[in-house]
Amino acid sequence: MREIVIVGLGPGSQKYLTCKARWYLKNERHLYFRTLKHPAARRFTRSGNVQSFDFLYKQDDNSGQLNRTISACLLKAARRYGTICYAVPGHPLMGDGSVQRLRKLGPRLGIKIKIVPGISYWEPLLNYLHIDIMSGVKICDAIALDQLKEPCRTHLILSQVKNRFLATRVKLKLLKLYPPNHPVIVVKAAGRQNVCSLKLPLSTLDRHPLYDYNTSIYLPPYQGYLVGDLLEIMDWLRSGNGCPWDKQQTNQSLRQYLIEEAYEVIGAIDAQDDDSLREELGDVLLQVVFHSQIAGEERRFDFSQVVNEIAAKLIRRHPHVFGRGNAEDASEVKTLWEQIKTDERNNRKGKKSNESFIIDYSLPALLKAYKLQKKAADVGFDWPCVQGPLQKAREELAELEEACTAKDQAAVEEELGDYLFTIVNLARFLSVNPELALGKTIGKFVERFRYVLKQAEKAGHPTSHFSLETLDQWWEEAKKFKKMR
Repeated sequence: MREIVIVGLGPGSQKYLTCKARWYLKNERHLYFRTLKHPAARRFTRSGNVQSFDFLYKQDDNSGQLNRTISACLLKAARRYGTICYAVPGHPLMGDGSVQRLRKLGPRLGIKIKIVPGISYWEPLLNYLHIDIMSGVKICDAIALDQLKEPCRTHLILSQVKNRFLATRVKLKLLKLYPPNHPVIVVKAAGRQNVCSLKLPLSTLDRHPLYDYNTSIYLPPYQGYLVGDLLEIMDWLRSGNGCPWDKQQTNQSLRQYLIEEAYEVIGAIDAQDDDSLREELGDVLLQVVFHSQIAGEERRFDFSQVVNEIAAKLIRRHPHVFGRGNAEDASEVKTLWEQIKTDERNNRKGKKSNESFIIDYSLPALLKAYKLQKKAADVGFDWPCVQGPLQKAREELAELEEACTAKDQAAVEEELGDYLFTIVNLARFLSVNPELALGKTIGKFVERFRYVLKQAEKAGHPTSHFSLETLDQWWEEAKKFKKMR
């Protein structure tokens, strides 16, 4: 019979070894250690039949590749010798990737996997830190820190921070999730007589020589709010004991606020005001959560489905990043994106022939016209060069002038609309978003007109008191003043 017996070495000293673990370590002929640097391993190193995988740690810090190499070697040994013993630090089922692979692959190859439990490394560590496990603890391998996607509201322990280089990688990853001053405790040799620790801010995590295979990092629970808290707050606001206004809202009634918040984000970006941008982005996120909450209450969809769909879409439409596609520059990326969108539309069941030409009529008129013309251009209905929309704009302006001369109000409105529509088309052809361009011009007008009002205030009279020539002079001064800054 082929069998791999996986033995837990415990957290450190040999006194933590179980009787069963001792028996296998003494009696198995073919003995493999994940690392011989574990204190309990030294007693069982007999010449000729003991091997370790310490040499792999020097070659690669990639946990996935490391565990694949170890498990492949052990499976090969089991096929050759029949029964082997594999000793790992702590408890075999406490986050060891090689054990996970062996448990998955062994039975498929006809190899039995037997687990001999051991005391995990985190039990003496939790005792040293005085942490009650029932209060919530998350334990991660420092090498496999990519699994951490957000700050933890529970206690966080990172194991096997073996050197300062790895400590630097851990720090850079954690700084994306936690503030620089978040407290950290580095604990070395937990469960042994020479245990020691150091408390420091996250930003200085890699500045101290405490790191080896027996070092762990502890972070207390994150105190800030997370996405889950936002969802819970929104659920409470919509509950029976919540806010009367929030409870009355529908997807329809909230439409105007989503538009307003989006424009306030644009304003913060244009002002290069990060404080405002952070706040306004939060307001937009609130609208997404609000709409998702309402849909969830009506059993249509919820926030998790919104997140899942956009994540899947990003992966699907970036095959050059997540798959085997190829795109050398931004223009090729855009072409690839549009092609994937088209394929997705064509693959939808029950799609009507003109479905791709649907426009959201709740959009502002300029943006609506822009998107409409872009869709028309995507199917080949477009000018060959910029002279086309330029000439069309001249024609529409001439027709507007004729309508004004004829004093035909209905014709004036129609021709003005045609002229605006043509200007939007010209903007699209020139790769200018007309909504943003007009917004910048409005901001420029407000700034200059405020200068005019200020000059009139200094003169002690309302603007109506001054001639158009004087007001225009101040206007020109405002333009020069802006250029000089």
